[in-house]
Amino acid sequence: MEVILLVSTILTGANKLLENEAVGGALKAVTGWIGDILGKPSAKEKLQQIEQNHNIEANVNSIKASLEFVLEGNQQLQNELAAKIAELQRMMKKEGIPMPTAANTTNTAYNSKIGDHGIRPQNSIIITR
Repeated sequence: MEVILLVSTILTGANKLLENEAVGGALKAVTGWIGDILGKPSAKEKLQQIEQNHNIEANVNSIKASLEFVLEGNQQLQNELAAKIAELQRMMKKEGIPMPTAANTTNTAYNSKIGDHGIRPQNSIIITR
C-alpha cells in the first residue's frame, strides 16, 4: 500500500518536520490518528519515541507492520489516513518544506557484481552496476 510507504517516510523524518510549528501540528494529527487506530499504549509510546528521535528504525518498522495489518482490506481507514497525509503534504508545501526521503541502500557483492538498490517514496527501484 502506497499510504504505508508514505507513513514510513514521514515518520522517519518526523523530528525535522516537527521543527516547523504548522507542519508539526499536521504531523501530530497524523500520528494521533495512527495511535488511535492502533489503540495500543505501546504503539502510542513508539510514536512518541519517533517524534523524540529515539530508536527510529525499529519503531517505524513496528508501526508500519501494525498499520499494514489494520488497514488491509479496510478502504475507509485507508482513505482517512490518506486524507490526513494529504493535509500534512499541503501544509509542508505551503511552508516550503520538502517531503522527507526514504533511501534504503544495500550494497551486495557476489561474483564481482555490485548492486545498489535505492527505494524511493515514489515506489520506484533503481538498480545500478
